[in-house]
Amino acid sequence: MNSLNNLDLNLLKVFDAIYRERSVSVAANRLNMTQPAASNALNRLRQALGDQLFVRTRNGMEPTLLAQSIAGPVQQGLKGIATSILQGMSFDPAESERTFTILCIDVGEETYVAALMKVLEETAPNIDIKVLEAPLDEYENLLEYGYADFAIGRLEISDRFMREHIASCGYSALLCADHAEKIGITEGSVIPHELYLSMRHVHVLPRATPVHRHPVDLALRQNDDQRRVALTLPHTSVLSEILPGTSLIATVPDPAVQPIRARARLVQARLPFETEMLHILLIWHRRQQLDKGHSWMRAQIRSLPMSSWNLMDLRETG
Repeated sequence: MNSLNNLDLNLLKVFDAIYRERSVSVAANRLNMTQPAASNALNRLRQALGDQLFVRTRNGMEPTLLAQSIAGPVQQGLKGIATSILQGMSFDPAESERTFTILCIDVGEETYVAALMKVLEETAPNIDIKVLEAPLDEYENLLEYGYADFAIGRLEISDRFMREHIASCGYSALLCADHAEKIGITEGSVIPHELYLSMRHVHVLPRATPVHRHPVDLALRQNDDQRRVALTLPHTSVLSEILPGTSLIATVPDPAVQPIRARARLVQARLPFETEMLHILLIWHRRQQLDKGHSWMRAQIRSLPMSSWNLMDLRETG
């Protein structure tokens, strides 16, 4: 068998046609080729694979054992190539069965992914979504090697990737309603600075957030302030189980507040200091820039009614 490094894929199309039709002439007509051209292609493939592939009999061209063993993979490979090319040339969301993988943390799941699934149910019911959570240092490799199609979040990432700012928000504090009443904190009020620092804090540090770059920690360090962190968590969603019945306080992105409070009796309060705005980016690899399916999905994410992500903007203009 000769090296397959320079194998012409057109030879596999001829092989598939002969295998299906059991005739060189019929296969040539199917491929809009002359019979001599199809015969020449078969001979080149025989030489490359070191096998007759087909033997002429009274019932037509019968495949050898090798031909039978590679027929299925060849057909699947040609179909996969054709499907991929068609996906890149056209995209019908109502008919597409593509799967898109999104990198995000639980706040993104409860906001962007939840809203996106409602859109897809109406416009693209056969499209599937897979959500991945990973450390920040793995994001670039997951996007680079195609394990993820998008990343959504507050991310610092290489210029090799496309990015678009899609939302901004601030932070709020959440605490048990009973404990808030006990210490005089009312809904929407500003927590006194010294009281905030003296409380037992739940620090929510997602895997995609650099340890020393959390906006709340940055704001505290600027004033040489410290808080006691009694519990560190990677997710906000469990706060509905942790905060009730305790004196703990958690500082979370504004969009996380509504889903958490829907599951527990909590009070939302404003911070006694300013934090840097949480800028949310939609990130993808440059090779997918012109992919029509990918472009359509970006448009859906971009147009989601995520007003909760922009509470900081509303505060500044209100």
